[in-house]
Amino acid sequence: MASSVSIGAFYNPHLALETLAAGDLIGHLAMADPPGQHDPAWPEIRARYTLLLHDYLGQLSEPFDEEELGRARSLLDQYRSPWAAEHLQRIRRTASAVGNDARPLLDYVFPPLYTEDLLAEYARNARLLRDRLGVPLAVEPIPTYLHLDLPQMSEPEFLHRLCEQSGCHLLLDIVHTWLSARFAGLDPRSLLLQLPLERVIEMHVSGHAPDPDLEEPWIAPILPNREILDLAELAAARAPGLRAITFDAFSPSLRPETLLAGVRMLRERFGQGG
Repeated sequence: MASSVSIGAFYNPHLALETLAAGDLIGHLAMADPPGQHDPAWPEIRARYTLLLHDYLGQLSEPFDEEELGRARSLLDQYRSPWAAEHLQRIRRTASAVGNDARPLLDYVFPPLYTEDLLAEYARNARLLRDRLGVPLAVEPIPTYLHLDLPQMSEPEFLHRLCEQSGCHLLLDIVHTWLSARFAGLDPRSLLLQLPLERVIEMHVSGHAPDPDLEEPWIAPILPNREILDLAELAAARAPGLRAITFDAFSPSLRPETLLAGVRMLRERFGQGG
């Protein structure tokens, strides 16, 4: 892995002071939500860090309207982000659900059906968003939890063809891949190596924990275990375009010691010191 790869974390506003006090430990911050109007640390955060746009921009399965494109462009300009990222989900969030709305949302367990017609829609809309933003666009697959008995291609084939047809990059979330493999009864390493790793520009690494509702493991804002770190290292060694590795922990319950320990763990594993 190139030494120029940045090791960073998500911006958790309640940990802004600890983030700033960490000095050079954190190389970049991914932005899952816009900064709050009364975030006193935001001006210094914005001035100090490379910020990566990872907010909800729109639904890649549906055409973007001008309001969505304008909001995406405004966030990109505010962050001065070198690329943007969006999930490959297929369920629309209402405007009231974007940001810090506390109501529960069922918006994170529905990847697209991997069909020819949806491939064409995703590729077309991703090209539009990328061209309007004028920066690389990275698409992030989400865990395939629900499996339907319908004719469709595999996730790796869909992603290879989507990247080819749209010109987009890939944001690889290691725990997402691990979960998709688990729910499909596949070996995680085998699934990982079938993905278009040559298109990976950013990688997310986090922990997972039992979910009482799913009665299965799910993404959690905790430290990754050895298996997840090994998968991340395998991916990084085969991703020549990788530019950033992000400790994917974003939660009001996240403790500062977990945030800093997660970044240190990634820096040590990927030879960045720390």
